[in-house]
Amino acid sequence: MKIQTIIGNRVIKTGIAVFFTALICKWLDFPPTFAVITAIVTIEPTVTDSIKKGLVRFPASAIGAAYAVIFIALFDNSPLTYVLAAVLTIFTCFRLKLHAGLLVATLTAIAMIEVVEDSYFFSFLIRLATTTIGLSVSTLVNMFVFPPNYHHSIHKQIESIRKRLSNHMKRCYYELIFAKAPLDYGMDKKVGNVYKELESAALLSLYQKNDLKYHHILEKHEEELTQLRQQIHSLRMIQYHVTNIAEQPPQEFKWDIKKQKLMFENVVYFGNVLGGETAFDKDDWKVKRDQLYQTFQEILRDAQIDRSEAAKLPIELVAVYELISIVQIIEAYFSKN
Repeated sequence: MKIQTIIGNRVIKTGIAVFFTALICKWLDFPPTFAVITAIVTIEPTVTDSIKKGLVRFPASAIGAAYAVIFIALFDNSPLTYVLAAVLTIFTCFRLKLHAGLLVATLTAIAMIEVVEDSYFFSFLIRLATTTIGLSVSTLVNMFVFPPNYHHSIHKQIESIRKRLSNHMKRCYYELIFAKAPLDYGMDKKVGNVYKELESAALLSLYQKNDLKYHHILEKHEEELTQLRQQIHSLRMIQYHVTNIAEQPPQEFKWDIKKQKLMFENVVYFGNVLGGETAFDKDDWKVKRDQLYQTFQEILRDAQIDRSEAAKLPIELVAVYELISIVQIIEAYFSKN
């Protein structure tokens, strides 16, 4: 088993950043504490975030160091110094919208009070230098050591989401067609939870997209990443339509049992293709899809919808419409991949 699997890439990168930050500070005869603190909090999920937040944390740390030096000079090492340094650092960072640097700035201000004795301006410059070292080392480590590569994670999430949507889709349609009352009262919540997984996958894909410009190796996978993002979008739309089915109130289908079974067999087929249990075969798919379209046309032809009841479409029409929407998305999904 790889050490990255046991410990985690981010922990390893943090350790490397801390080691080299402390080493550089020792070479320059600078106190490493503040640099190490900065290095630890600057390891981010992506290089882009490390750089963006680093540009915020540097001025924020400068503000904290400045307040520490000023109040040490005025009140020495007293409780009032701690209060004023902490409160004004937080207030100033908040007002300047340096939110990403607020924590490291406050830690810098508080930690400096213990170590600054004289040469206030020189101490201030050293703090800026050590902060710069911590930011630079952590960003470089994040860029070159185990550079963030979420392709595998996104693939796994997409496969998991496809299978869960497949199962939820079949279960929701089974309840809608055959059950007079929901068999699983938490089904709509389960379908909703898939949305959270989709958002997680979308976030990872965004991380990867933002980091493409920093890694030439990842640029080779740019087309693949584009496909993954399209797949996530397709699965979002499928989740939307499955949610519509899950949230339908219990209603009795007016079809005979033979027609109900045929409808559900089609649902199972399309769901199995989505989940990867059945291969996507264009000929078989076309036959099933055309049967579904024909059923939809028959319902439209036979449905007697009073204008006053126009908002209450027959449940059979709703069920087939939502399934057609899902089928079109699945077909486009597999046609592009």
